[in-house]
Amino acid sequence: MKTYSDFVDRILREDGLLEKLVPTEPLDYPLLQKLRAADDPTVSGQQSIGNPRMFALVRGGLLYALDAIDEAHKIFQDSPGDLGSYWHGMMHRREGDFDNARYWFRRAGVLSVFGEMHSKASAHSAVMARQSNWDPYLFTGECEQARFGEKESLKELAALQRVEFESLFEYCWRQSEVS
Repeated sequence: MKTYSDFVDRILREDGLLEKLVPTEPLDYPLLQKLRAADDPTVSGQQSIGNPRMFALVRGGLLYALDAIDEAHKIFQDSPGDLGSYWHGMMHRREGDFDNARYWFRRAGVLSVFGEMHSKASAHSAVMARQSNWDPYLFTGECEQARFGEKESLKELAALQRVEFESLFEYCWRQSEVS
């Protein structure tokens, strides 16, 4: 895993991170409180952020990873563009609102990071490996099946969720010009 700032690395090493497809409460309240209280330089480990609008997606991604779905939602719905729409779709999928997730994925379109997601996801899923690129609709459909009874694939789906998150988070981190 890539290293970021000490603050972000601490969050991304949290036990149980992104294991729940549809979380019902935040993963770690004390860590969430620290994230809420932290300013951007603390989170990034830098005195300045090159692209603050993109860094908002980084912060939203951290909230998403800590299962603070409502707080992440507020950031993603206020983030225009393809990346904000994609994060918004991911967040709705984790809420169990699968149709709304698909709507936001349609708005996002195909992202340049999909190739990387697909390559990494192929190591975890034969179904994804058969696709020509990352397919958020296929993944959403599989999560929906798991939500309504198909429990055999939960571990694989959690691994795919982690791949999706890590790829998109890394992309947003780079785009926010944090080095």
